[in-house]
Amino acid sequence: MDIDRMISGLPQDSLKTLKDRLVNADRLLVGAPEHADAIRLRSAVKAELTQRKMGSRKKVGPLWWEPHDPDVPEFFAYETAESSVPVGAIFKRNTHTGTRKEVYSVRIGERELPGRFSEVAIARQAGSEAWESGVGT
Repeated sequence: MDIDRMISGLPQDSLKTLKDRLVNADRLLVGAPEHADAIRLRSAVKAELTQRKMGSRKKVGPLWWEPHDPDVPEFFAYETAESSVPVGAIFKRNTHTGTRKEVYSVRIGERELPGRFSEVAIARQAGSEAWESGVGT
């Protein structure tokens, strides 16, 4: 497939297809770090993923949070829907089990909030409240 046509079709690709394309470009770049088409594709896929994340941010209190992707152990919060500089993050520190439920931690600015959270929604709310009260700023 022509690389230009592949890149132009990225907005129509599924999330799984985008992730697969990124993995394939990365694999090719390991063996051939100067491969121009792989570099272009990798950059275009990353831009498309970023655009999709920005479009699906969720406002909780004063902050805009990225969607929770179970395949990614961290996701970020921003001051505005269009911001590119994160002001907070949620990290999945462990796997949920029957006895281990509180697996998420929250960082606002450079400060990690005390304790762990069992649900992403609760962690988002705690992070937004901390931001609103001036923690981490």
